[in-house]
Amino acid sequence: MSKLDNKLMNLLESSEEIMSTENLILESVKDLIKEEIKEHIRAKLDENEDIKAEFKRGVEMMMEAKAKEAFSYAIIAKASADLGMELIPPKLKSEMKKKIAEILEEEIGEILS
Repeated sequence: MSKLDNKLMNLLESSEEIMSTENLILESVKDLIKEEIKEHIRAKLDENEDIKAEFKRGVEMMMEAKAKEAFSYAIIAKASADLGMELIPPKLKSEMKKKIAEILEEEIGEILS
């Protein structure tokens, strides 16, 4: 490489470092702004117990809805497995049921532990 090529490469590398530093600074400022907004919201919630209670109730409802959604997916998965079992030839059905039961038992055991 020529000296000019080396200088250009060094300039490009230093430009990348500057941009990386600039991005880091911008992201940090965004995070600080978010924290200030969160503090302001918390202060306003603490000022009004009625709004705070309503907000808390809404969050609890949302968490309950998410739990119900996850449960509904489990029901759909079970129904899908049942449908799949109906499509399997009778000779393989009992063998497949045993294997699926073993797999599910292991998975549920891991989830509950």
